[in-house]
Amino acid sequence: MPKKRLNLLLRRHVWQPLFSIALVASLVVTPSLHAQLGVSSSQTPLAADRTELHQALLDLNNPWTVMCIAAHPDDEDGATLTVLRRKYGVHTVSLFSTFGEGGQNAIGPELYDELGVIRVRETMKASVIQGSEPHFLGLKDFGFSKSADEAFRVWGHDAALRKMVEQIRKLRPDVIITNHDTTSGHGHHQATGRLALEAFDAAADPERFPDQLKETAVWQVQRLFVRFRSDPVSQRDAKEGDAAQTEGIVTINPNEFDSIRKSTYAEQALRALQQHASQGPWPQEIRAGGMPPITYRLVREATEAESLPANSNTLWDGLRLNGRLTEFAKPLTIDGRPPTDFLEDPERVFKAILDDHWAKTVISGKQPNYQPTADDYHFGRRLEQERNFALAAAKGIAITISPQTKSVTPNTTVTFTLTVTNHGITPFTLYSVEFLGLGLRGGLIRPDDRLAPQESKSYTQEAHVFPGAELYIPRTDSLYSDRIFGMPFTAAVLIDVAGQKVFAPVPVSHLNIMPLVEMGDVFTFPLVLTSRSLEQNQSLKLHLKNNLNQRFVGRLVIEPIGRKGRVTLPVQLSPSGSRDVAVEVKRIINLLPELPVLTKTPLTIQLSLYREKEDYPVDVRQFKVAYSDSRVAPNLKVGYIRSTDYTLRNALAALGVESQELNVADIQKSDLQRFDTIIVDNRGYQAHPELIDANPRLLEYAKNGGNLIVFYHKPNEWNPDAAKNRPNLAPYPVALGDERVTDENAPVAFTNPLHPLLNSPNKIGPDDFKNWIQERGLYYPKTWDAHYQTLFAMSDAGEDPLRSGLLVADYGKGHYIYTSLVWYRQLRAGVPGGYRMFANMISY
Repeated sequence: MPKKRLNLLLRRHVWQPLFSIALVASLVVTPSLHAQLGVSSSQTPLAADRTELHQALLDLNNPWTVMCIAAHPDDEDGATLTVLRRKYGVHTVSLFSTFGEGGQNAIGPELYDELGVIRVRETMKASVIQGSEPHFLGLKDFGFSKSADEAFRVWGHDAALRKMVEQIRKLRPDVIITNHDTTSGHGHHQATGRLALEAFDAAADPERFPDQLKETAVWQVQRLFVRFRSDPVSQRDAKEGDAAQTEGIVTINPNEFDSIRKSTYAEQALRALQQHASQGPWPQEIRAGGMPPITYRLVREATEAESLPANSNTLWDGLRLNGRLTEFAKPLTIDGRPPTDFLEDPERVFKAILDDHWAKTVISGKQPNYQPTADDYHFGRRLEQERNFALAAAKGIAITISPQTKSVTPNTTVTFTLTVTNHGITPFTLYSVEFLGLGLRGGLIRPDDRLAPQESKSYTQEAHVFPGAELYIPRTDSLYSDRIFGMPFTAAVLIDVAGQKVFAPVPVSHLNIMPLVEMGDVFTFPLVLTSRSLEQNQSLKLHLKNNLNQRFVGRLVIEPIGRKGRVTLPVQLSPSGSRDVAVEVKRIINLLPELPVLTKTPLTIQLSLYREKEDYPVDVRQFKVAYSDSRVAPNLKVGYIRSTDYTLRNALAALGVESQELNVADIQKSDLQRFDTIIVDNRGYQAHPELIDANPRLLEYAKNGGNLIVFYHKPNEWNPDAAKNRPNLAPYPVALGDERVTDENAPVAFTNPLHPLLNSPNKIGPDDFKNWIQERGLYYPKTWDAHYQTLFAMSDAGEDPLRSGLLVADYGKGHYIYTSLVWYRQLRAGVPGGYRMFANMISY
């Protein structure tokens, strides 16, 4: 906005339109998380109750912003964020380096970008409980790493720093906190800790990333704190004195009781943590004695910032705003008391806020030659927003906005409904409503309606989604493009209360723009071809869903990228109907190069769906085709216990093996000896806790001649634990540790090259460990019984070799295999060598 225009608005003492103007700009420029659009779901007043009003008044009287920087979702210090917002009313924001898409999924089959979408949603749910606003840098989560240097090789140091600096300049925190130092733990944690330190200085330097200054301004954070787990006081000699012990230290107690929400802050933080279900399981309650105190050490302080006083109780103790902002941020009081003392008299609170508001805007207008800075604008916008929330909470004003349907196709008209409810005890007049975003037609609406106490009124507006609108479905295509929640829309609602006009806060909602016809998400797994599957007449099933309420007639075009040739299939769908289209695999094979070529580089196949007589596709999807020269023993029958992933089912089908998914009841009651091999999927004992009681049946199966394979588990879900009634799960003791090999290209030494598992039916060699995905293995056994043989040794650079990636033992008439190597990632990605070794294991 031109400075002249901004100055004019300020001189007219009208801060409110700044919020609307900024919101419109954000709808156009950054259609992202609703917290980034200026309205947080945690702030939207839902009713005229004490909780909402109390929070709004706390927010109104605290001018500070604290940013928590974290590497992945669930790495944020949720307990501290909860205390800061719910106790003090601090404006809290979280900044995540990644979406966490490289982790494991404890609740479902989704991995990679699909998992990233889940974790963003989990983070949003957690943030509502914490009262914070989440923001993401969108750096790649490529799995566990052991050093910051490895992370920067993937992220690009300057590119990552640029993104963090940009967010700091936009969000303008006074204080930054982080759980991450620069030397310990996950490499992403170390890299994030380093970025936080560098961004502290770079965000204030106009010479760093000057192109950003066209949209924002430099910003100097005042303090940066790093959390540490040990108690510094207990590690020092008490004779050094209290001041020395507490210098630069701030301790936060999360166990205080929140009398408004009737729970401790620690309990609220745990509820937030539990929202990260894909990373669970989490504790169900706070342990006796509560959470340990949270301790932060000051590691950076701006040159001109006031020093942190000794024995500080808060992270912002001693900080001051500049002179002009001090006037705007002066705490509101009523008869010399905080406004939270008057929750039972919301009308008096409303009048006090309104009087204070107009007094401060008049002060701003009386300043001669007032030229507002970027700091003034940012702070004024936030302060006005918080006053609007507090006024709405005091008046019991609740507003919702929603589309007639959450998902539409391009070239569609959609109706929006805005509902205004008066939960208060006095009437008010709805002066004007302006719908914002989506190119909504109709402009400014002036209903001039009076709402009596407990009355609601609704208003509708139509918007047309233009034919070439950007698609927001599927979500995985939107993860890195700021479109993950759909196209945003909201409204500006002006309320007239006794002649005073104030803007009431409206939540930002979203609309999903989806293809006319949607191709089902069946391409998470590649099409893996083997010698056995080539002999079978397989078909690839593609699910099509017609999102139109009219008949769809078109064609499906299948073609390899970078090669000539295509397959075209006619498609017809009834209005709003769906169907499966079967594509014979042999028709796809005819488009491929010589199959051995695919053992080195999978080929990408593109599917394009066209409407009749049109040359641009309504939906495009891709999947990969890989080939593995894998052989299996004849007439194999394999049973498997799936955890959350469908990799075993797909891999066994690719190998042409007859297989059956088993449940715990099958293990307990059915004839297991009919299977040549039974596989317990990765973390299967965690996914099915009742399998622990049924485990003797599995061991009996192996002892009687079966081949039992168990994929990796975590130590806390595998190692014997009397408190959890968990015995040794393997026939001979195996104790897991936390060791892992994170370099997917780590050299592999064959320590037992003559073992049958490495020779039949496939000869396994170094080439079978090429082109692996993400990592070699994790949670390697740290101790194991002498009955087990080992086959490989591998390690990350500079570390001792780990030999226990695969343990195999004869047990009675059968065999037992425990493996910590991440076969499921290799099978899911179509890595040829992963299939060859998997074929040997199930054939053993």
